[in-house]
Amino acid sequence: MQPLVSRPGGSGGLLAVLAAAIVLPVLLAAVVFPTPLYDTRELIAWGRHFPLITPVHPPMMVWAGGAVDRLFGPSGAAIVAANQVLMAIGFAYLYAVLRLLVERPMATYLIVLAGTSFYAVFAPLSWALNADILQLTSWPAVIFHLLRARQSDRWLHWILLGVWAAIAALTKYNAAVLFLAIAVGVVALPSFRRCLTRPGFYGAVLIATLLLLPHVITALKFGSTLAYGERHFTGGGSLGDSARRFGLLVVGYLLLLLPGGVIVAVSSARHMISVRVPRFSEASDDLKFIVIVNVSMLVILLGLIGGLGLEYIARYGAPFSLLAVPALAPLLRWNEPRRESCERQTAWTLAGLYGALSAVVMIAYLGPASHSGLQEPTADAARLILDDWRGRYSCGPGYFLGDRQTVYGIGIAAGPDGDSTTIHFIPATRWFDQRKLDDQGAVLVYTLPQVPAQFAAAYPGRAMSEEKRIDVPVLRTHNGKTKEYYYRFVAPKGCDR
Repeated sequence: MQPLVSRPGGSGGLLAVLAAAIVLPVLLAAVVFPTPLYDTRELIAWGRHFPLITPVHPPMMVWAGGAVDRLFGPSGAAIVAANQVLMAIGFAYLYAVLRLLVERPMATYLIVLAGTSFYAVFAPLSWALNADILQLTSWPAVIFHLLRARQSDRWLHWILLGVWAAIAALTKYNAAVLFLAIAVGVVALPSFRRCLTRPGFYGAVLIATLLLLPHVITALKFGSTLAYGERHFTGGGSLGDSARRFGLLVVGYLLLLLPGGVIVAVSSARHMISVRVPRFSEASDDLKFIVIVNVSMLVILLGLIGGLGLEYIARYGAPFSLLAVPALAPLLRWNEPRRESCERQTAWTLAGLYGALSAVVMIAYLGPASHSGLQEPTADAARLILDDWRGRYSCGPGYFLGDRQTVYGIGIAAGPDGDSTTIHFIPATRWFDQRKLDDQGAVLVYTLPQVPAQFAAAYPGRAMSEEKRIDVPVLRTHNGKTKEYYYRFVAPKGCDR
């Protein structure tokens, strides 16, 4: 892979802005938003068991969350920092792909625009280590090693292709869309069809298969992840539903292409960059392949949404929009005498934009505003609840059970042995231990009032304590807001004080 460097000039300022954009979410997490948000809390809780499957998705993101938690605890800043390291690896791979298609200054410029997109800067605060954001690492890696393996036939690239393909599939099943699009590109282009005659290609397939096999066997045995995936397909809906989903598909692309797309449009209007559509027949095979993959993925997504009723969410579009960057890159040409001026102005524009946004966020959320999730006082609440528990019982609690937006935050903050899940997911949680629940008891912690009734329905006859309420000050803000929690105890057997 070629390093992220550029010749002296305006590119140095751009790379400094990119580095700042990668660090910015970590800074915001450390100073303003110290608590992981709901999806991240869940993957940390499940990641403490390093399972082959989870109740809803393949395991790569919970493995990543579990590894960070094992090393640094459930720190929001540590989780975001790990996410940013992985994202930087993905951007390095994207740069390497771009260098196969365009000259170094344009590759640097585009990687900076991608790395300073609204999604890349702000999504890690909400979805650190979530599957969609992790695909920003694995998908460019798959494309790069396939392109290089096709050119060089080196075993290193074939091996890494197999490894990254397995990582992509173990992260989220939407990798199937990427693999199908790659298959179309391989079949469509003669130079790529020759890969089918090379031993390395089948070595990559074998490596990916062996790495995936334990998860596949477990998923087929228990079926929870497959059933969850099937629930995203609702069949034919109304015209309005389809229009909404198609609109979210468009928004999903824009999240990672803005504000870079606006900057390119303005630079083009000022004659710093020209936009020219090259003849497809004159393009390199690498570029043809990238274009075919992108078009094929879009067609597949349109078919899944329109034909099978895929319930699409905008953030699903992150890896798809990232791979659109190298497909769009050859459209752009520098007006060379104005290149350094364009780079310099872009660097100042991005620095000013995110400097202003960061200042607004810090002033607002350290002062009059608050975020109910990212500033939630989970550790303080867990300490108060555990103090009450330990005043009654000499063992446990074995589990924290409750509603999704509450229980994982309290559970992971309770300590490294904290085990938490929603009552709804108990039947699909393969590592849930009924004996542990009986012997060590549980804390029901919730903000939704139906949780005790749900537990009573799942465990009829099991006694619960009276409901208690605590109000805990929200972190880092100075607006005086508190977060309320309700909890009950399910007594352990034989260890009352």
